[in-house]
Amino acid sequence: MITKYVSACIRDIQKHRFQEGSGPQTVVILKGCPMYCTSCPSPEIRNHGVRLVWDPARARHFEDGRIFSVQEVLELCLDHPDTLCETSVLLTGGEALMQHAFVYELLSRLKERGVHTAVETTGYVAESQFARLLPLIDHLIFYIKHYEREAHRKITGVYNDLILSNLRNSLGSSSEVEVRLTLVPGLNDRPEDVAGFSRMLQHVGVKQVQLPPLSPSAPPVRSNPADHASPFTGVEMTEYQDAFPT
Repeated sequence: MITKYVSACIRDIQKHRFQEGSGPQTVVILKGCPMYCTSCPSPEIRNHGVRLVWDPARARHFEDGRIFSVQEVLELCLDHPDTLCETSVLLTGGEALMQHAFVYELLSRLKERGVHTAVETTGYVAESQFARLLPLIDHLIFYIKHYEREAHRKITGVYNDLILSNLRNSLGSSSEVEVRLTLVPGLNDRPEDVAGFSRMLQHVGVKQVQLPPLSPSAPPVRSNPADHASPFTGVEMTEYQDAFPT
């Protein structure tokens, strides 16, 4: 049963950010993350509750989030019913799936209305929760941080066993799965890491990956080897080195 009273702590809601070749999109940024990545650009978002934060520029405190009900977020996402068929909603974080009860009910309500749903995730969520959410996600953006188990623990605080299991399960679902590599200078961006990522992704069953852009304005470097075993086939070593300088 779906209820409008389920709530979650949300950092921000960015409404109708237009993307090239697509309709409006609402981006919902949920607070909370179970990982402690050494390169996290927003460590303050790890806590899943509302916190009072000091802003030195304005010399005042502010709340770094707000509690929203499913109904409130739904109404914000669908405030333009005439564009409903083209509307997309992206859930991100932190780790968006950490507040899984809220995410399940929000996605369920969006799917009932024919809204395209997208989720960015690290995949670090209980398998049972992940399996329950997966059928509600049209486009799953899956971030991979390291191919080696112990190295993954060192840079994120957790092992990657659960993540790889969820990634493998997602590839057999109806969701469109987009795998992105999160590279950390000196830890997984070296030329020798290409082989490590390739072996791991091949073992899981990934056939396409997205690498970060060469520059802030450059398009992503993609690998899509339809007729080859390795998902990195077709990506030249020089491109990899240019994209991720050591």
